[in-house]
Amino acid sequence: MTPSCERVARAFRRGLSSYHAEARVQARSAARLAEMLAEQGAGPRIDRAFEFGCGTGLLTQALRARFEIGDYLSNDLLAEAAAHLSPELRPGFRAGPVERLALDGRFGLIASGATIQWIADPRALLSRLCAHLAPGGFLLLGGFGRGHFAEIAALGAPAPLSYADPEDWPELLPPGLRIAAIEARREVMGFDDLPQLLRHLRATGVTGNARAGWGRGALRAAEARWRAEHALPDGRLGLSYVSVHLVASRPE
Repeated sequence: MTPSCERVARAFRRGLSSYHAEARVQARSAARLAEMLAEQGAGPRIDRAFEFGCGTGLLTQALRARFEIGDYLSNDLLAEAAAHLSPELRPGFRAGPVERLALDGRFGLIASGATIQWIADPRALLSRLCAHLAPGGFLLLGGFGRGHFAEIAALGAPAPLSYADPEDWPELLPPGLRIAAIEARREVMGFDDLPQLLRHLRATGVTGNARAGWGRGALRAAEARWRAEHALPDGRLGLSYVSVHLVASRPE
């Protein structure tokens, strides 16, 4: 793994046991992605699907609840993610960086939720993966826009690698794909104090690109600045999520 991959892997490994319960926005995003895919005419059966960054299975479960999927191949950076899959899906699981994963054959669906923002070169990855998208197949992606976690600038913390707004996606997709539907949704979570907010971030693994810890004085100063600039009407600290959902298709 590259140093960046190793940092992300360490952060998500620490948060793996808590992710499923804490990642409430990501769970709503997964449900919305499955809904959008159905709205664009996919299914009710998908013969072969590939999901990368499956994590604890939020999108996996949302897709399988809505569609009958034959052959389901999945991937995650962490080998431990396999334990969160249903037993019948574990033989189709492959661990490691998706950039290095070899695929064969064609898929009716290539999907990912809350992962693409950690990819250093999403255009190159999607070009390689979508070479395996069957005619009439769908690409389903959930990521985050550039307003996502805007308040974290108060901490001076590094952002993930690839935030992209809806208008950015036509340039990131490989030729031959048509955007069928795309949207951005913003919601703000509230936290009583900065330690609670940071525990939420750690529990969902999203501090995987950060390098530095926080001393007590720096934490107090960051909280005071956050409260002055990003307090909610009830006085809690606000944290913005900007989810971007994309459905693209390859014409038959």
